[in-house]
Amino acid sequence: MIYGALCDIERYRGLYRGLDALIDWLAEYDPAQLDCGSHEILGKRVYANVMAPTTRLEEGAHYETHRRYHDLQIDVEGREAFKVALGEQTGVEPFNEADDFELVDTGDGILGDLDEGKFALFVVGEPHMPTLQFPGDGARAIKKICFKIVDDAYWDETE
Repeated sequence: MIYGALCDIERYRGLYRGLDALIDWLAEYDPAQLDCGSHEILGKRVYANVMAPTTRLEEGAHYETHRRYHDLQIDVEGREAFKVALGEQTGVEPFNEADDFELVDTGDGILGDLDEGKFALFVVGEPHMPTLQFPGDGARAIKKICFKIVDDAYWDETE
């Protein structure tokens, strides 16, 4: 996981081809102006899923993992907490190839938040649990963006 201020994202240039494309896009566009839905940035290699969920309790939630895409997440309205799994994982829902999605559980995790211009980049294979209630807020409606960035290993077969 990479976790920091969105205004400092330039320092991560060179890690992944798709991240570089997203950094270029962010230099020209305001992501807060995107409507809910899916928006191509660089075809299927880099795109934005804009959503308006309500934050949830950790109880009953599971971690998600991906094999083809990294998730770079930001909140453009409101704030949320998230967790990143530590240690061994137990499968909850098998990998769905079409949606690049698997659910797992684990006994421990690291807590973080997306508040005031922060971002979190969850890399391929890293179990993460987004859209959790920010401490003290209770359930709140937010507007968030999950930028999907294809891993370099799949770059040439994705358009």
